[in-house]
Amino acid sequence: MMLSAFISALIPMLAGAQLILTLVLMKGEICPGQRGRIHRLLPVLALMWASAATEQPLALLVTAFIAWFYSQVKTGKTRDSGPLPVLWLADVAALVLVIMAIMKMPDWVGGSVICISTVLLGAIGAHLLLVMAKSRLQAFHKLLPAVGVLAAMLTTICIVPFAYGLSDEQLALMTPSVLTHFTLLIVALLLWCWHLFSSATVNKMLLSLSCVLLISSMTGFNALYQQHQLDQPDADCSGQHDCVIQRPDSH
Repeated sequence: MMLSAFISALIPMLAGAQLILTLVLMKGEICPGQRGRIHRLLPVLALMWASAATEQPLALLVTAFIAWFYSQVKTGKTRDSGPLPVLWLADVAALVLVIMAIMKMPDWVGGSVICISTVLLGAIGAHLLLVMAKSRLQAFHKLLPAVGVLAAMLTTICIVPFAYGLSDEQLALMTPSVLTHFTLLIVALLLWCWHLFSSATVNKMLLSLSCVLLISSMTGFNALYQQHQLDQPDADCSGQHDCVIQRPDSH
């Protein structure tokens, strides 16, 4: 189940980061050197998509599109944006995977968290990749953390109806886990926004740690939703004493 929960967090992060990088390559006022450095990071995305194929084989299609695009672009100083329609196909396939992840969640709360994760984790993923590419798009250093904070607030709001639907016993069992994941979320946001508080340059190590903590937090929340669904009897069994409860497969 933890693998499934992790992939449910990884796919939104990769999709969101990929969409932001596509926007940067299309509309960003970047020099040839920055464009080439961003191109060099595309294999990282491709490999991470390939790892998601353990749960979602369709992720290999995104890997193939990114690899195709990468094979057609220069990785040195270049003004050539490459065959962007191929990258758009990769984006469409990535969004399909996000939709599939949403549909896999047991209720609207879990689906909403996947949507928000696309923004939250996508923003931190793209920010880290842009810093690794030594991007000079300074506006993103303020915009992406701000978007992340707003997305984290929405995540918090989504927890309320989820907790309201729990029994007292379930709430007592899940409260320590929920508090742990919230703590990870808050620490990750503080690290992500540290350069804004201290007026310093973005620290790649802090950003990397923030990314790890965020994906750990969202993986934990996804696991809670999935575990809650496993603990519920099948709706078709209500009122039937001899019914065999069917549980969804866990990974």
